Amino acid sequence: MEAGKAARFDTIVTVRENQKKQTTRELHQISREKVVEQERLNNLHTERQNAFNGSFKDQRTKASHVQAFSSFVKKLSTEITKQTTTVKKIETKEEVKREELSERVKAKTIVEKLQSKIREEFRKEIEHKEQLLTDSLNQRLEIKQP
Repeated sequence: MEAGKAARFDTIVTVRENQKKQTTRELHQISREKVVEQERLNNLHTERQNAFNGSFKDQRTKASHVQAFSSFVKKLSTEITKQTTTVKKIETKEEVKREELSERVKAKTIVEKLQSKIREEFRKEIEHKEQLLTDSLNQRLEIKQP
């Protein structure tokens, strides 16, 4: 009966390990997505900074150029805001996935400890039964020898 419990724990440990691996893969995917989006955000910041650095070096800038530049900067600022929001959402998602991974690791560890305990109890029970059998055989041999 105890061997059946240990075998069931093998299945549970396997399931927990697979869940942990899946969550780890998902976390890595989220991390890669975060890096890509963060780089896009950095590129937008660089583009805006370069636009400011190269603007209006000539004192005789036309109003239409100023208006176009202002429109361009507003568009970049809007994109930066959207991208910042996207990065924050990904960071939140990443944090949730890290917590999920932590919980999965804890659950797997608990099941492994339980499995180890059940196996140890089973081993002790078998040793006890073997000892009783050995004692019984020794008693029978002692009774037959006199």
